[in-house]
Amino acid sequence: MTSEETLIIEIELPPKYSSRFQSLLEGEDGLAVTRCFDPEHKKLQLWTTPGQKEDLLELLAALPEVLQVTVVGEWLWKDEHKGGPAHRALL
Repeated sequence: MTSEETLIIEIELPPKYSSRFQSLLEGEDGLAVTRCFDPEHKKLQLWTTPGQKEDLLELLAALPEVLQVTVVGEWLWKDEHKGGPAHRALL
């Protein structure tokens, strides 16, 4: 088995726009999976592949300003089958 990397992009988004954001992301079939990371601080994680990073960042930049989406971090999650999970920050 080979190791797989997952790119995680963390964003902030006001909770009142969360459903609208989810709907827009679902329209981009398979671009990313959304995970609620910290609802109290309005943080979501977008899980994708390193190869789709630019497409995802372009989508986020093209969103209406009213959604108030802000990228606050990104990192790679690498599942190293023999040593357990590891991650490294990119920002």
